[in-house]
Amino acid sequence: MEELTVKKFLSVFLFIFLSALAFAELSIQEKIEGRNRPSIFSPWSDWFVNTPDMSYEEMTAAHNLLFARAFGLRFQRTGTDVQLAGNFIEARRQRDELLELNPNMVFLLQIDMRGTDPNSWHLKELYDGDDFPFIVENGELVLGTPPERYTDILIDFTHPVAKKIIVNQVIAVAESGLWDGIFFDFWNEKGVVLGGYRTYEAEQHARMEILKGIRDGVRDDFLILVNGLSVTENTAPYINGSFMETFRGQRKNYNYEGLKEMENSLLWAEENFREPRINCLEGEGIGSELPTSPNNLRDMRLLTTLSLTHSDGYELYTMGVQWGESHPHDSAYLDYQGAAFHRNPRYWIRHREQHDTLYHPHHHEHYWHNFWGADLGQPVGEKAQRYEGIDGLFIREFTNGWVIYNRSGKEQQIELPESTTGVSSGSKGQSHILADLDGEIYLKSTGNVADLNGDGVVNILDLVVVANAFGKTTPDLNGDGVVNILDLVIVANAFGD
Repeated sequence: MEELTVKKFLSVFLFIFLSALAFAELSIQEKIEGRNRPSIFSPWSDWFVNTPDMSYEEMTAAHNLLFARAFGLRFQRTGTDVQLAGNFIEARRQRDELLELNPNMVFLLQIDMRGTDPNSWHLKELYDGDDFPFIVENGELVLGTPPERYTDILIDFTHPVAKKIIVNQVIAVAESGLWDGIFFDFWNEKGVVLGGYRTYEAEQHARMEILKGIRDGVRDDFLILVNGLSVTENTAPYINGSFMETFRGQRKNYNYEGLKEMENSLLWAEENFREPRINCLEGEGIGSELPTSPNNLRDMRLLTTLSLTHSDGYELYTMGVQWGESHPHDSAYLDYQGAAFHRNPRYWIRHREQHDTLYHPHHHEHYWHNFWGADLGQPVGEKAQRYEGIDGLFIREFTNGWVIYNRSGKEQQIELPESTTGVSSGSKGQSHILADLDGEIYLKSTGNVADLNGDGVVNILDLVVVANAFGKTTPDLNGDGVVNILDLVIVANAFGD
């Protein structure tokens, strides 16, 4: 009897311990390495236009990397000293709510370096007084250009005071423990971003000083993401990733030459940036067509598979609507929950009534595509592997399947080692046909990898299997060579499947 009581106690203790362990916050490295692919990110727009049945939190948590939510906090400044202020308990509650839905979420806060809105609710106390070094011409504050799009005031980030304030902002973010890193917009190391008011040499020198100051004041795994493809070898050791906005016009409408440029940029970033790396590839949709048009769906698959075969990063494909561009909407838009969270709800009412006369973008807003819901697991194969040596045809193996990306110039027949199902095409078997300038995910036909005891459902018993195998080589669910907490998280995320 006593033995049974002890066993029961141990079972209950194990359940509580494993549950707490499985849902404990992961380290930054674990968040990045342990996530399933595809892995989408959210630049500013943390919702989906076409999922009215999802809550705002569910939409947000479907992204594995997010910027730039402030969680209701604001910056305050005394001289060059910077602090965060506000309700930290509520901020952590909001963050933890998202982590419960997606333990692998990476949170970044945008830090304004090139320009800012000094009246922003969470920044205005940072710019109080007349001692902040904005760019001034003829006694007037200078705005970014063109003014109808960029109403922010230019910051003289080459000024010693501005550099200290920017660095101290980032240190305050790191010390709060709420974010995993920060994001800098308008990062250009091959040109100037202050409209010629400061020299290229002055701008580049300031960037390096700011990066060094940040790294001296934050923990080693604190993340820095920058916007642009212009990072040089000098600054790369300080930066964890690039937000690659691949504007359609600048990338030759994603033709062969444009795709090759993107591949090379991704591979360089994957090789040269600081670890852990968080490169983010954003494809721009065809704004004049529905987001679900055949052309948009094809390009979404094309760029998603380009990213999956050439990086360990994050992907997104947007609606791509530019300022003043006339564009259609399907019925999903009429149920768009984003309206409830926009700072000006009347915008959405007018948008429906005066669609073609109201100037507005949908550039970073995006649909949820079922293609992104494929459970690929983690990468097993190397990046940029050619299928049978064919130029422009790439393959990469993941724990639960393969990704094929085709820009070879013609339709290709693919032979895989085992029977698979195409996520988009629905084709089944070992042999598949893939069109040129397209991509596909082929999932293996095996059962749920998290159902380790084969009883048909993922539950506490599967957690016990993983816990008992800690430090061994099997069951290594994420393919990193050892059974550890990352495998526990995979099982926990699959509970009930």
